[in-house]
Amino acid sequence: MSLDFFNMKESLEKNETLSKVVEGVTEFIEELSEALQNKNNNDKDIVTQISSDNKLSIASENEIIKVRNEIVSELASNTKEEGTLYFILNKIKGENSYRVWEFNNGNRTQIEMEKNELPENASVNSVLREENGNLVISKEETDIILNKVRREADKIIEEQNKKIEDYKKEGHTYLVTEDINGRVFLWDTTEKPKFEIEDVNFPEELKNKAKEGNSFIYKNGTYEHIS
Repeated sequence: MSLDFFNMKESLEKNETLSKVVEGVTEFIEELSEALQNKNNNDKDIVTQISSDNKLSIASENEIIKVRNEIVSELASNTKEEGTLYFILNKIKGENSYRVWEFNNGNRTQIEMEKNELPENASVNSVLREENGNLVISKEETDIILNKVRREADKIIEEQNKKIEDYKKEGHTYLVTEDINGRVFLWDTTEKPKFEIEDVNFPEELKNKAKEGNSFIYKNGTYEHIS
């Protein structure tokens, strides 16, 4: 991280321009923000990270979880000859311990491990291997898993958003079939399809009216409450 911020007084004494000093402060703040973000992400599983950066329906989130599980299991299955694979699944809330998947001879077991049992720089989503009786981070395999999950998640999110947009039609009315913790599920009562959608982009200012049984009309690219 840049130390220019801490040298502000020295910089001013050297008659450096204020704009240069401000530039240094800006760079410091950006680097600090990035460092804090990375630190926070160390305790977030990959699905939670993706969910934090995108609006996911319950169905999409479950699909990404399934994809994550399949990718990790596939890697473990394809690398049996390299021995036991460990995958740090998530952090146990309120504790300094983690849920870890242990893959051995094609079998997956979930165990709990304390922070001090893990390699120094290990975090949630890390792949670990045994070397000389010690656990070490397999960065290459960690990157393989994370990159694959993100690529598949992008496809799921794109498909989700297209499905939502295709469902919304000008002049159609929509019945709220469920409202769960701010999630709004709608059914098109004009076209009467066999499925409903969870509109993750439903306007926040209308959610207080989006109660089960209420209806909206879709006009000019947004919803209007009608009953």
